[in-house]
Amino acid sequence: MDIIEAMNMMRRFENLPEINLASDRAVIKTLNSYFSELHETEKDDEAYFQADSRSEEYKQNSIAKKIEIHKRYWSNHSTFYEPCSLSSMARYDWEKITDVLIQRNDDDDDQLFLFIAKYNMTDTTKMDRTYLLKKFDGKLLIEHAFG
Repeated sequence: MDIIEAMNMMRRFENLPEINLASDRAVIKTLNSYFSELHETEKDDEAYFQADSRSEEYKQNSIAKKIEIHKRYWSNHSTFYEPCSLSSMARYDWEKITDVLIQRNDDDDDQLFLFIAKYNMTDTTKMDRTYLLKKFDGKLLIEHAFG
């Protein structure tokens, strides 16, 4: 390692806290946007379940909206992760996210991030939510979900 490489490495170490903070903010912003868009569809779904009559057309349109959102935020287009149903219980209310932890691999050439959090389904029930995000062409996208 020559002196210039060593100096560049030292600068990077000095700036690491700011780099990590910016990365954490990008992960949170991505997932917050994803959750917010899906939660809007969940609010409509809740009204659908409370209605006296339920139309098949609404159901198909709601799922189609969720798939559109999914395609914008996900890099993994496996049908396993694709939305396919409605629920009367919200699963994407960002206000219910707590205990957030973000892990990163610090590989500049293949950046990966783990978003780990608790989702408060009810006052007494918490569910683990973990997402693996990957940087593609400068954009963070969800690769996998766990929990």
